[in-house]
Amino acid sequence: MRINIDPTWISSSLLFVIGTSVIVIGVLAVLLLESKKSRARIKAILDASVERQKALLQKHSDELKDIEHRHLDHVSEITKRHNQEIESLRDILAISDQDRDVALKAAYRDQEHVRLIQDRLDRVSALMDSWASGSDETASAVRHALKAEHSRAFYALS
Repeated sequence: MRINIDPTWISSSLLFVIGTSVIVIGVLAVLLLESKKSRARIKAILDASVERQKALLQKHSDELKDIEHRHLDHVSEITKRHNQEIESLRDILAISDQDRDVALKAAYRDQEHVRLIQDRLDRVSALMDSWASGSDETASAVRHALKAEHSRAFYALS
């Protein structure tokens, strides 16, 4: 059995396949060209984006350096004021130490003065007791001793 195929059908089928292939090849060629254009546009967009990012990074870096510089200036001013305050406090402490030393010396001097006055009072009391129990000679000796004591105290204060 022999199959009879019409040659027009074969030629029209071949023409259809060739036409379809040409169309597919044409579409693929157009897609290839468009993909190349798209790649070029994407590359240009990415390059521009990278440049913008670099510019922003540089701007932020400069701002960060400026902020850091201002911060360091502020910290150095605070440190300087702090050191001045510490020096002032040290000066005040030195003055208060001197005042304390002067006050202690005055207190020791006053204690010594109180002790001397107490000794004088004890002597005067002893002289008065001896005067009260003694004769006129004792009284004149006590008077003489009191005048001498008074003179010594007067000249000691001068």
